[in-house]
Amino acid sequence: MSLSTKSAQAFALGWRVLLALVGGFAIANLAAIAISQLPGDNKVDSIVAGMMWGFVVYTLVVLSVFAVRTALRATLLVSTLTALLYGLIHLLSVSEAV
Repeated sequence: MSLSTKSAQAFALGWRVLLALVGGFAIANLAAIAISQLPGDNKVDSIVAGMMWGFVVYTLVVLSVFAVRTALRATLLVSTLTALLYGLIHLLSVSEAV
């Protein structure tokens, strides 16, 4: 194993760790916001439910980042989930205003 291969693997591992920490945090918070905006009887209960589901989402994102084969797939996974959740939040906030 050459030095460039070792440094490439170290970079990929560092990128996955950063992606799991920052991306997992962002996706968990977006999921909590999306869940709290779902229609329901009590707004406080939906906010608490969103916060609790955020812990589950964060764990699943971290596991998924390290489960995929390459760091590029992990990046695509996190960025796609972030975009989808942001779109869902925007859709829910627009429909709530109408």
